[in-house]
Amino acid sequence: MPLVAAYFRPDSLDEALSLLAGPHRIVLGGGTTINSDRQRSDVEVVDLQALGLDSIESSETELRIGATATLADVAGSDQVPDGLRAIARRESPSTLRTLATIGGLIASAHPDSVLLAALLVHGASVDLAGSEAMPLASVLAQGVPSQAIITAVRLDPTGVLCHAATGRTPADVPIVAAVARAGAGGISLALTGVAATPITVDPDDPVGGLAPPGDFRGSSGYRVELAGVLAARALGGLR
Repeated sequence: MPLVAAYFRPDSLDEALSLLAGPHRIVLGGGTTINSDRQRSDVEVVDLQALGLDSIESSETELRIGATATLADVAGSDQVPDGLRAIARRESPSTLRTLATIGGLIASAHPDSVLLAALLVHGASVDLAGSEAMPLASVLAQGVPSQAIITAVRLDPTGVLCHAATGRTPADVPIVAAVARAGAGGISLALTGVAATPITVDPDDPVGGLAPPGDFRGSSGYRVELAGVLAARALGGLR
């Protein structure tokens, strides 16, 4: 376990929000992020396990995934469309999928998350206790509002989904990935690995204005070129 200063497990959202008002306090979902830090700190964690935020519910027009539903829950739920389930099954190693939560995934806003890209093209919005609901794209760009708690993500489950990705090996996190969706409102496209978070882009000009940072897996120019190729593949798969 990380060397946290204190641990709280509230029984209600109101109690959780009250606890978060204290200094150095952060939300604990699945613990996969905070458990990676072994340094002593002043951090105090507010555990959401007892709040019943793990349900997955669907209708013809909306899919609601509770914030503490794990990636394994999403991958195994018959309430979730097949395309999203397939992406969820590849999001993390199986041992982490049983711990990592949808709320934690959104809060971490990892630039390589293909599942976040898939949620973006499904027009996802984020329910927040202590703040108004926000589009997922805004939460990724701005962060979770201070002292707010993600309670669920909502999205349109309809449409056809297709994605393409390239990694150093098939088992690696993709260097770049493209996720495309054809829905009632038209075609939407999102990319990973080309910005600080997954982003939506123009399907007609997917690499316009991109200037991703390079790293040991690929230069900026390589990522832009790869994004163009993968975007074309994902969009072509919708036909």
